[in-house]
Amino acid sequence: MNRFCTVFIILIALNSLPIQADSNLASQSQEIINKAKSKNKVAIKLKNEWRDTRKIIKAAQKAHSKKNYKKSIELAKEALNQATMAVKQHNFQKDRYRFLDGYVEN
Repeated sequence: MNRFCTVFIILIALNSLPIQADSNLASQSQEIINKAKSKNKVAIKLKNEWRDTRKIIKAAQKAHSKKNYKKSIELAKEALNQATMAVKQHNFQKDRYRFLDGYVEN
């Protein structure tokens, strides 16, 4: 009887671990998606948003809603990277000649 109780408790503990891991991945996924959205808003205000960033954020949100958290995290990290690089690109190029803007550097 004692062994049965011990095995039963161990099985219950092992079954609760994936639930905790999923909730951790879910919160991590949502956090990275939110960061990517806010960084992309900065890129939009600077008028330097990269072409696919919004599409990647939408795909990350879709994967998150389907509880595919690993894919969601992967996509959200890619979107965050693209948004960050768009802001860096703007800051690097803001004082340089841009043919389409008609701005000539002094």
